[in-house]
Amino acid sequence: MRGKLNIRKTLILLVVLNILQTMGVVIVTIRGGLYPLPVLVIISLAGTLVSLLLVHPILLLRMHLKQAEESIGNLTGLNRTLRAQRHDFLNHLQVVYSLIESGDFSEAKAYIEKEYESVEKVSSVMRTSIPAVNAILQAKRVMCEDRGISVSIDVRTTLHELPVPAWEFCRVLGNLIDNAIHALSDSGSNGALSIELFEDLSQYRFSVKNNGPVIPDELLEKIFEAGFSTSENGDGMGLPICHRILTRHGGYLNVVSTPEQTIFEGGLSRKALRVTALSGNENDSWSV
Repeated sequence: MRGKLNIRKTLILLVVLNILQTMGVVIVTIRGGLYPLPVLVIISLAGTLVSLLLVHPILLLRMHLKQAEESIGNLTGLNRTLRAQRHDFLNHLQVVYSLIESGDFSEAKAYIEKEYESVEKVSSVMRTSIPAVNAILQAKRVMCEDRGISVSIDVRTTLHELPVPAWEFCRVLGNLIDNAIHALSDSGSNGALSIELFEDLSQYRFSVKNNGPVIPDELLEKIFEAGFSTSENGDGMGLPICHRILTRHGGYLNVVSTPEQTIFEGGLSRKALRVTALSGNENDSWSV
């Protein structure tokens, strides 16, 4: 709310400055003379400064909107999958009932096991309390299957009271999983990806593992630097953004790469303490 209010005030100030500048131009045109020019220069410089101040919040808002669109797309995909399963559920029950009624118990068991595997894949990503996280896990699972990558998702936490905005946490997961998929796509066949979300007494923790190419030690030292990328087509911003998001909220992100697998693991405190500044403004608080 405070951010919206600041943007509104800044826009109002910019409009006022533009009006004053226009009035000054009109005065110069009608009356002539040079005395209003210093004032116009000051107003123009002030307007430029205000415009520059608006750039960052507008870019931030644009980024939030883009992330919201991606989350909505992921939620739509997850909803479509759940609706399809619901639609097929009655048909599956009828098939199983018919097999049992005819005494084909082994066939009924095999049919149930096959369909249960399909249901379990979706159920495995529905265990957190954050719909956007569930949706992005499902979307990345489908992406892996479409590319022939074996994927395992193990969720053992609800992420209740996650100390980071959901859209930022989704951004972290999305970047890490996309990087792993890209590495596996380049490595050829037999790609395997493992995603884990769990918790202990003090932290929410996660890991993204893949059996793609090893990352050399000299590259590991630079992997979280802005602009550095191990891919020719990468912009080198994904991992630094992930690292910055987590560290800003008191968390961490580490990487270990061996010939067998590459592991990105991170964590966030389960209970972020809020310390309010002496001004009493809730927005002037920080996490410890």
